Amino acid sequence: MKGFLNNKENFQIALLMIDQFPEEYKIVIDTANMIVEQNFIFNHKWDMEVCKTPYKFNKNIIWNYVPFQDPEWTFMLNRHKFWLDLGKAYSLTKDEKYAKAFFNQISHWIDSVDLKNPTFEHCTRTIEMGIRAINWIKALELFKESSFFNKNIEKKISDSLYNQCQILMDIYDDFRTLSNWGILQNTGILVFSIVFNNYSQSKEMFNTALKRLIFQCQIQILPDGIHWEQSPMYQNEVLNCLLDVAIILRNNNLDIPREILDGIKKLAYSNLIMAKPNHHQPMQGDSDDTDLRDIITRAAYILEDGYLKFGAYKNIDFESIWELGLNSIETYNKIKAIQPDFTSAQLKESGNFYLRDSFLENSNYLWFRCGPIGSGHGHGEHLHFDLSIYGENFISDPGRCTYVEEDIRREYLRGVTAHNTTIIDKKSFSEFKGAWGIVNSAYTLNTHFISETYFDYVEGGHLGYVYLNNPVVTFRKILYLKPNIWIVIDEFHTNGEHTYNQIFNFDPEKKVNLKKNSAEIIGTTNNLKIHWLENIDLKKVEGIFSREYNKLEKNIKIISEISEKDNKMIFTAFIGQKNKEKNNIKIKEVPIVRGDKTFVPKTEARAIEIIISETEKYIFVNSTKDIAHQKKSYLVENTLFYGKVALIKKEKKNTEIKILKY
Repeated sequence: MKGFLNNKENFQIALLMIDQFPEEYKIVIDTANMIVEQNFIFNHKWDMEVCKTPYKFNKNIIWNYVPFQDPEWTFMLNRHKFWLDLGKAYSLTKDEKYAKAFFNQISHWIDSVDLKNPTFEHCTRTIEMGIRAINWIKALELFKESSFFNKNIEKKISDSLYNQCQILMDIYDDFRTLSNWGILQNTGILVFSIVFNNYSQSKEMFNTALKRLIFQCQIQILPDGIHWEQSPMYQNEVLNCLLDVAIILRNNNLDIPREILDGIKKLAYSNLIMAKPNHHQPMQGDSDDTDLRDIITRAAYILEDGYLKFGAYKNIDFESIWELGLNSIETYNKIKAIQPDFTSAQLKESGNFYLRDSFLENSNYLWFRCGPIGSGHGHGEHLHFDLSIYGENFISDPGRCTYVEEDIRREYLRGVTAHNTTIIDKKSFSEFKGAWGIVNSAYTLNTHFISETYFDYVEGGHLGYVYLNNPVVTFRKILYLKPNIWIVIDEFHTNGEHTYNQIFNFDPEKKVNLKKNSAEIIGTTNNLKIHWLENIDLKKVEGIFSREYNKLEKNIKIISEISEKDNKMIFTAFIGQKNKEKNNIKIKEVPIVRGDKTFVPKTEARAIEIIISETEKYIFVNSTKDIAHQKKSYLVENTLFYGKVALIKKEKKNTEIKILKY
């Protein structure tokens, strides 16, 4: 049975790679040369725990060794993805040193690692076994023409995989059914059972793994396409596995179940929607700052989907050719890229909302988060948002950095205060314990989303502060006036007196200047102006920022603070400046009264006016309560309306009222 590539393809792909991908070629050769010397780094873009600090074994490799006090390093060592670099280097150069290193190292692993000995617990988790099965098979087929390849070594490898897959058949429970771990292990079983179908249990393994995967697609992928664990990094591990399943089934003329194809489509489309203007995933939960285009490219190819191709590479990329084969180049070129017929989108079941003015690389983008926390990969990010201005990242989730237990960086980056949200009385609305524990997660309230031609609106709330002596229910409401104005209302419902903080994390390259009730964020190409309507204390604080696992940078964040009694609204305006051009947008608070012109307290309702030009302005009105007063209408700037949240557009002599919430 066929795997992923054949020998003829290896040779032709190698010729293509040397000519068209010189940078990627160099990285593969350099990495492979290190692996030959037993000098290990984990530098693949989809490595779950990247480590670019080399560690060298001068004698035999100690497969259960834990350097850097991080067992994740040992897990990565035992997933063996680096052997694919050896295989690619061999295909590209035909240098037998790469084949010799591969067969020596894999033989040493098989001879050294006792799958049943607790001493090797960091080598024998089920997730590693599943990943190993995929990587061993992909690597092995790249060495079929080597003088070091023979049937004896192939049988030694396949026998070891058979033993590991038997373990994976037996160790399967509710945790693995729901976790990304289970999809990784079942993909490994399925790939093995197809390529090595001569074992007594191969057919049973195939049927069981496929049945499990079909159910996992139904239980793990939410209707909106987001993987339930709420971490794009692990969502895309799942998607990579489903793509491997589709590829190997297709290569062997086997039917791809509808549920697998539906799972690929849902995950890939949510990737398309979540992608920032620079094509990277948000660093939501335990995620790195990773370009999504290669994985969307593979999904577009499998599904022959032009909408996905719009968010993918124009041509098949370096990594995808090794996965899809040589014929994919021509097939992919025939797929016509189609621009999505929408811009903003709500992924309601997962609580992820994406406000944008286009899907172009110079677009404006905001991701808002208000939904279930997911698994242990979830962070304290309720009401968090990321913001990109004309393609440049400004406000961002600061990432993950490490999984090491009791590491203060892990505790901080998981926690509430690392995210662009609000906190009350210096307390957290969700609590975490250790590297993976979630003590409690704030219950999120119903979200509301509207998308129109010239504006978007989203709101959400949570009950994370109802445990206070004077309980508080908190909301965040965001109005996006396209293309470059965002009005954020942080709303707090209470009868007590509290101190409120807003937190905004900026990308490390950004320079932050504070003024009274305002800030200017200077970017590489663009600027961001921030205005607060109230007198509020502002301070700059140095933070930490991690774009990939094991990599740490310093950044600046702004923390605002204000204390109030009873209901409180904080209005914050964000104005993007393209190419640092100045604009004359003015923002001010305007009076709001009842329809009979009687007084309305600021704890009930407030209004903000956004003046674009002499002929165009908007009034954004927010009320905190159902009106029990006899007069239930509001009057703002001679405009009468009924509703809790309203947008009034005044252009020349025309007035348009949009009620966003009744």
